[in-house]
Amino acid sequence: MSKIKGENFRVFVGAIAAANAIPEATNCSCSINGNTEDSSTKDSEGLYALQTMVSKSWNVQVDSFEATAAELKAIVTAFNGAAPTTVGWDQTAKTAGGQNRTPVSASFKRSGQAILNDVTFTFNDRATVTTSLQYQGTGALS
Repeated sequence: MSKIKGENFRVFVGAIAAANAIPEATNCSCSINGNTEDSSTKDSEGLYALQTMVSKSWNVQVDSFEATAAELKAIVTAFNGAAPTTVGWDQTAKTAGGQNRTPVSASFKRSGQAILNDVTFTFNDRATVTTSLQYQGTGALS
């Protein structure tokens, strides 16, 4: 089993397809959380607490270089719309002209509906504009 390199882990907005990879991504992270609570009763055996999953959540954060005004406008429009969109992740492979955006349907590929809930633009002097996008999952991952 080969190890996955960070350059081959990409986040997609919309259907998982090469055209929907976040362009010029420099960093991404995906968090999947499960919240449990003690559900022990008198019928539970032993001294250990019986834990039950009561809620699950997930979110995705992506940092990238976004250089055009049209891309920045699209991000603000998506943020203002606050409508869930499909967000997912997959392993990618370099193909001719593919810019390492071609998904390979890895075993850990997941997607779900999420809301763009946090946007940060960084405008440093004499530097390319950078963005940080955070999506909050609104349902189950498939």
